[in-house]
This record gives sequence, structure tokens and C-alpha cells, in this order.
Amino acid sequence: MKDIWAGLDRRARAALLVGGAVIACGAIALGVWAYRPNYQVLFADLAPRDAAAMTAELDKLKTPYRLGGDGNTILVPQDQVYKLRLKLMGRETPLYGAVGFEVFNNADLGMSEFVQKVNYQRAVQGELTRTIQALDEVQAARVHLAIPEQGLFKRSQTKAKASVTLTLKPGAVLSAAQVVGIQRLVAASVPDITTGAVTVLDQRGLALTRPADGDDSGAQGANAQLDAKRSTEDYMLKKVNGVLDRMFGAGQAIASVDAVLNLDQSKVTTEEVLPGHGSAVQGGPAGVVVRERHSAQGGPAGDATAKTETRTENSNDEAEYQVGRRVEQLAVASGSVKRLSVAVVVRHPLRGAQADELKELLASAVGLNAQRGDTMVVRSLDQFAGPVGDSGTMADARQADHAVPEPSPLPAPAPAPADPRRAAVGWYWIPVLAVLSFLAAFAVIRRRRDPVVVAVAPQLDDAARTAMLRQVRAWIDTESVARQPEPRG
Repeated sequence: MKDIWAGLDRRARAALLVGGAVIACGAIALGVWAYRPNYQVLFADLAPRDAAAMTAELDKLKTPYRLGGDGNTILVPQDQVYKLRLKLMGRETPLYGAVGFEVFNNADLGMSEFVQKVNYQRAVQGELTRTIQALDEVQAARVHLAIPEQGLFKRSQTKAKASVTLTLKPGAVLSAAQVVGIQRLVAASVPDITTGAVTVLDQRGLALTRPADGDDSGAQGANAQLDAKRSTEDYMLKKVNGVLDRMFGAGQAIASVDAVLNLDQSKVTTEEVLPGHGSAVQGGPAGVVVRERHSAQGGPAGDATAKTETRTENSNDEAEYQVGRRVEQLAVASGSVKRLSVAVVVRHPLRGAQADELKELLASAVGLNAQRGDTMVVRSLDQFAGPVGDSGTMADARQADHAVPEPSPLPAPAPAPADPRRAAVGWYWIPVLAVLSFLAAFAVIRRRRDPVVVAVAPQLDDAARTAMLRQVRAWIDTESVARQPEPRG
């Protein structure tokens, strides 16, 4: 090693020192990376308040942790993940930014009735928040209950109400059935709250609930009418497309349906008096006697000079009869079809009575009523003529539509997920390759720096050359004599 070090120049020595330092640092870094603790996810997608509560509990337990994912993910050593998760869930940590019925676990005996009511309302709101946040589409939720105060001798006339504010996940949408389910959940969990008294909003402040009966006003009423019109048209269009697809094939016809609905709500009340079932005698009253009264009034009357006395009497008879009474209330439902218009365009040419037969068939499918003013138009593409573009025609467009599309290339297979164990094994080859590269570079540098010794034959003079020739001739003569055969006797 001393001879090698002495034979190196300044640059080679510097390169050797730098390479040794790099190898040492790489070995140390590899050892630190291999023996460091592996952190795994304890909780992910936490709200800021929940993350603060969890980290506070981990600080109390003196457990190392790391934060990732913009602070909403907590990572702990791999060997403590499940143990810490069970321990934290057993500590009744308030999750989802709300406290549940665990608020009564350590209740004070001297708590006033007002504080108990407030804590009970907080607990109900927190439990409802946790239940609603269990939905896949919901990221965060807030529940507010407006429960009127009830007294012993006084009952409030104000009805209980509730409001739910939802923060949906990106790209998630709640269906109408899910919104109604949330309303029923809140109404079933809190007494004296009806389903219509629960209002559900999204993170943009838009109401997801439908207005109750009698409260259909403004933009909400217009949206409800538009939804009814859209659902009716989609239903009719589905029936028309079903017939066309069976006759001509999928995509060979285009249909459009426009429905005009009668969305007026009306209530008709009819009241009439029924005659009595009894028979009248000589035009007398008929019916059932409810009350009968007889009154008589009389007094003395006469002439004072004649000293004669007469007596008069007046009588009055009253009778009340009851007859039948019928009250009929008829509520006319809204949403009936007022007029229907259907338009159909078929790619195949229709000749003669084919268009009429197709129109009759589609009219029967959607329940067309000519007396109501319904209309239907059936056309084929060959009935339209005119340029489509600069040099194309409708016939060219039809040929282009009937052309067989080129098969699309198959999608490339998705790459297989990398195995983390193989990736970890690959890190160990890095220092090995670094050492081999350093040794190869050192060998190249040494070969370039070491002097090359070339053996050169010495130059001979004439005398030395003559002596060498004589010696060679003597070797040859000696070899020839040795090879000659011995004479036989």
C-alpha cells in the first residue's frame, strides 16, 4: 500500500481520498436508512380539529409521530399502528369536530338543568354528525337543532326544526333519495321534528331538499316543475327509442319528445243538501224531527160594565227537521300531460305507407291523443337535400355515417405495481456499484500513471558477434555428432 501510495501523483491521491469519503458516507447513509423506524398511516383525511385532538393524545402518550398530506395524515412507527389506533379509540377522543354522548361520562353532580339540556343537544348533534359523515360522498357535516323550550304548564307553539350542512367530496353528488334519507334520519332521531322541517345544504349554500307542500315558490318551484317535465320527456323518449332500436337498429334513428304539463294544483269542494226520506202529508215537511216545541199564552178579557169575564188562549208549535248533507272534496293532481310533440328522423329511406305505419306505431307506444292537440312528425334523411359543408352533401354525410369505423388500437396494458421489497433490495446495489466503479477508475488511473518498461536488446560489436557465431556453430556440430548412429561390430 505504501508503494502504491508513493507511486500516485497528487490528482490520483485526491481522487482516492474523495472516493473513499463518498463510499464511507454512502455506507453510513445506507445503515441509517436500513435501521430507521418505518412509519405507517395511523389516520388519514382528518379534519384540522380532529388532527389536533389526535396529536394531543399522542403527545400525552409520548409516542413519536409524523404529519403528512398537508397535515391531515398522521404516521406512527409500524410496530405501534394497531396498538395506538385501539388505544386512541378507547380514549373517547371527540372526532369529526363534534362531541357525542361521551359528554355525560364525567358529568358533574351539581350541573344545572339548563346545562344538562345544552349538553344533551350537543350530544345529539354530534351523534348525527358522525352518522351522516359515515356516507361515502360526505367529507364533513354540521347539524343544528332548533328545539323550542317546553314548560310544565306551557307548551310552545313553535315547531322544532333542524338544518344540516354538508361538505361533499370532490366530484361526489348526493341523489334525491339520499337527501330524503338524511331528512328521515334527523326526523327519527329528534322528537317533534318532521321530515319537511329538516333543511339540507351543500358547501356552496344550495338547498338539496325539496320545498314542502304550500311552500313551492320562486326558483325552487321552477326547478320542481322543470324536473317533472324532464322526467316525463325522458320516459316518453325511452319508449320511442325502444321501438326504433328494435326496428332499425341502435343509432339508426333520432327522436325528440317535448311535453307540456299541467302543473296547476286545484281543490274542488262540493256541498249539497239531501232531501229527507219521510213522506209529506198534504205538502207538509219531510225529514227527521230534531226538536219540537209547543207554547201557549192566554189571559182574562171582557167588558167592565157588563161585568162578564171571558178567557182567550194563543198557542204556537215549532218543529225542526234535519235533512242529509254531503260535502265532497276533490283534489286535482298536477303533472298531467297537456300536449305532447314527438319528432323522429330515420336514416333509412321510408317509402309510401311506411312513414304512416311507423307514425301509427309510435303514436300507440307513447299514447298520442289527437283530440288533445298532440303531434308527431316522422322523416327520413333522404328527404333532406342541401350541402353540408363546402363540397359535401347529405348523401355524403349518410355514406360517412354508414362507413365502418376503423378499429381503435387496444389500450396498452397498465404497468404492474412496483413491489416495495424489490425496490428496497435495489437500494443495496447502489453502494456495491459505487465501489466497483471506484476500483475500475483507480485501475485505469494507475495504468495510465505507471511507467511502461520495454525490454531493448543490447547492441553487439563485431568481435562479440563473431564469438556468438562460433558458439552457435559449436552447438550445432555437437548436436549433429550426438545424432549420428553408432557403427555395428
